[in-house]
Amino acid sequence: MILFPILLAFITWLLILWLCNQHKYLNIFEQLALWFVAALSLFVFELFIWGIIFDKLSLIWPIITFILSLWLLIYKNKKQKWFIKEIIQYIKSDFVNIKTQFKWFKSRKQYLMLGILVYVLLKLFIVFSINVNMPTFDEDAVVWWDIKTKIFTENKSLVLDKNSPEYFWTDYGRYPFASIIDTYFMLPYGQYINWFGNIISPLIYILSLLLLFGIFFRKTNIFFSILTLYIFTSIPFVFIHWFGSYRNFPSWVILFIFIFYLIDQLFNIERIHWNNIKIILPLLFIGFLSSIIRNEGVMLTGIMLLAVIFLYSIFKKLEIRDIKQALFLFIPIILGFILNKIIFSFYPIGSVLNTWGNGGTKINIKLLNSFFTNIGEPGVFAAPFQQMFYHSDYSLLFLIFTIVLLVFSLNYKKMKWVWTIFAITLFLIIIFMFILYSNFQWLGLLTHYAFIRYPVSMILFLIYPILYVPYIIYESRKN
Repeated sequence: MILFPILLAFITWLLILWLCNQHKYLNIFEQLALWFVAALSLFVFELFIWGIIFDKLSLIWPIITFILSLWLLIYKNKKQKWFIKEIIQYIKSDFVNIKTQFKWFKSRKQYLMLGILVYVLLKLFIVFSINVNMPTFDEDAVVWWDIKTKIFTENKSLVLDKNSPEYFWTDYGRYPFASIIDTYFMLPYGQYINWFGNIISPLIYILSLLLLFGIFFRKTNIFFSILTLYIFTSIPFVFIHWFGSYRNFPSWVILFIFIFYLIDQLFNIERIHWNNIKIILPLLFIGFLSSIIRNEGVMLTGIMLLAVIFLYSIFKKLEIRDIKQALFLFIPIILGFILNKIIFSFYPIGSVLNTWGNGGTKINIKLLNSFFTNIGEPGVFAAPFQQMFYHSDYSLLFLIFTIVLLVFSLNYKKMKWVWTIFAITLFLIIIFMFILYSNFQWLGLLTHYAFIRYPVSMILFLIYPILYVPYIIYESRKN
């Protein structure tokens, strides 16, 4: 039964994404990753609104959304007889391109690529085996997310009655959007299913592979695309962490998707004559999910959007169209902020949720003072870096990123587009360090947050330039 909500999200994604003509700009692998997240975000919003108004959670609105999208696609195909044929042709061209490139490589590289694919499939098998045989155990998962998901699933409502005994104890700890994501997949069931309580984690893990493969296949070649999958699946830190405290990994994948396609399709400093304006619709949905899944989501999504626009304005002259697009993309972030505040009002002042929610969504002068005070404390500044010895895989990735950054600085004229992604990555690191040091006493465990919560968020941001920069340099010297 769980296949129904999964396929509902995938198929609705296809319909709307094709209606936005994304098959012309993105390959099928990118589309799979991009629109599944966007459709899921739309469904979460629909479930929340329906639950608030009618105190009832059901798949009625996601199904209506699918029917409406299907009708629009059929209508558009009647108006443009070639539309569906064009979509099929683009999909065929992606697979023909894969086949052509694979044949072009020498036999040893072909065997290497096949070996990597077998390795990746094995990792995916392990991912789902862990998910169905070992429910989440970390406190951030079981104590916070799973409890709400169980309540929502079994009651088929958001349970906003503060007097209900189910609403006491640790349930105060998180506002409901993250739990609604998992609840969506379990609504066809009559009760909560333990081994499906974190189904979003393996799904996002698969989508990360599709996303990386699709991006590198469009920008490099099939060999680099498959090599990316090997690097990603070979990082023990990510593999071990996401099923323990699994809100971290999905939230940062969603943020990466939002930022990457902002830079790549809308505010690309190397594009002269056009940009993919219709991608705004899926980005609106993704921006909403990125803003609500974690308590610092609104802040980070908004800051990253401002940073992308600022960097674009430095390299390119902002036009009226660019400004309109930018303002339009702030809508889901503002909506996420408003809904967060509405959720806070349902909880007593001083509760865990109020403390975390308000603390994670704003920066004020007290945090600035706290930051400069804390970094002067003995041992505090060096604490996160001392933990690097305990996570050698992540430290190695960060070291390679630093080397690539130095190489990039010597060849930056050939890679203007990479300027933005490097700047955003470094800016994210600075923000994370600021949050850590300014909230040292409040968080309690600086080393825990430094090398569990935030490193997992940087993986996709690090992998992209680590492979893309050497590829550009290699191609430029070869030509």
